[in-house]
Amino acid sequence: MTGFRLAIITACLLLLSCDLLAQGRNVLVQNVVVIGNRRTKDYVVKREIGYQVGDSVAIDALEEVEANAKQTLTNTSLFNFVEVDHIFLDSEQIVLNVKVQERWYVWPGIVFSLAETNFNSWWQHKDFDRINYGLYVQDLNFRGRREVLTFNFQYGWQRQIGLNYLIPGLNKKRTLGAGLDLNYSNNREVNYASADNERLFFKDDQFIQEEIRIGGSLEYRKQLFNRHRFNLGMNTVIIDDTVKHYSTNYLPGDHLRSQYLFLSYGFRREKRDNVGYPLKGYVVDLSVDQEGLGLLNGGDIMVSEAYLTMNLHSKLGGRWYYAFGVKGKSTFLNADDLPYYYQRGLGYSNAFIRGYELSVIDGQHYGLYKSNLKFNLLKKRTIDAGMAGVDRFDKFHYSLFLNAFADAGYVVDNINSSMNPLANSWQYSAGLGLDFVTYYDIVIRFEGSINKQGVPGFYIHFKNPI
Repeated sequence: MTGFRLAIITACLLLLSCDLLAQGRNVLVQNVVVIGNRRTKDYVVKREIGYQVGDSVAIDALEEVEANAKQTLTNTSLFNFVEVDHIFLDSEQIVLNVKVQERWYVWPGIVFSLAETNFNSWWQHKDFDRINYGLYVQDLNFRGRREVLTFNFQYGWQRQIGLNYLIPGLNKKRTLGAGLDLNYSNNREVNYASADNERLFFKDDQFIQEEIRIGGSLEYRKQLFNRHRFNLGMNTVIIDDTVKHYSTNYLPGDHLRSQYLFLSYGFRREKRDNVGYPLKGYVVDLSVDQEGLGLLNGGDIMVSEAYLTMNLHSKLGGRWYYAFGVKGKSTFLNADDLPYYYQRGLGYSNAFIRGYELSVIDGQHYGLYKSNLKFNLLKKRTIDAGMAGVDRFDKFHYSLFLNAFADAGYVVDNINSSMNPLANSWQYSAGLGLDFVTYYDIVIRFEGSINKQGVPGFYIHFKNPI
């Protein structure tokens, strides 16, 4: 028995010594093997891993390396499923294995969108004249290099034709990216002002507004999680003189035409586990935009704006999660003399207070706070439909989340606040919701809320709330 105990003690000591030796010891990445990528180039996948062949990795950091690689690959939106692991070739060398399942990338289809701030504001009136429809062709992984090429042909409320081309990897290290945006649109209806925090429209039988936008972008991404972006271009807005009967401050100087150069810089740090519906991590996005450089028309628009977004997501324990986000905008050049075309406060895109979906709060500055407490009612489930030959669709996942939320926001309006009572005072709301999350970044949210004015509402959204 004594000999047996001695053997056990010796074995434990050997295991302990091996563990201590492993701590702080590095291994060499001998190879990176990518499996499952039919269209995506290997080097596109390997760029997101952070470690390449010949790099040295601390053994006790391997788990973190694999988790980060899975996170960044998932957030490329190129793959439905990602797995990353490693095998030891010997005590000093490893092979990183990356297994992916690609999404469907080419989407010829039908354009169907609503010319409203959100689905709920359209549903309030169900005005079928405010529907955009048409055709588009989009390749989300053009040439297998993560390039995005889009042709858009749109009719309906706004007629539009456009071309957008994004190239994330110009150089060998894929640290530089570029983009081109060409767009022409015209309208028979114009949102010329807001009153009682609702948008006011003027409609005619002929086209009364045209917009032409030409822009280029440059992106620098030396580190995986940080992006610097620069945009330069020209925007032209032309209106019919009938618009002036409704608004004398729609374009600068009460002119029928506004043409200006724009320049912007932005920085983004993305550390969320999933951009479609994040549960852990954070994102910081800052941009400074200059509309008008004084090089085309001396009396045209000259305005500077800054935008900030900060979101934090964390797991509290078990199935509980918490998230909060802040968003802000400041206009710091010619803010008190801003034509309505350039005024956007809360109520547009994803900058809105839940419970105020049917309102807009125009202004020159705003601050927004959102918070969510979530419970994972139905854990992520993966279903294999077994459809041979369509592996990009036969395997999918879904989950359900219950959530309680509270939002607050403040808009500074020094121009039209007498017409819009929600400006220049705090607005807030609270409510409950149910989120359905599935693959291809699809999110469907059902929310009931009550706002500061005591108005209850039930709303549907199609993006993650924070």
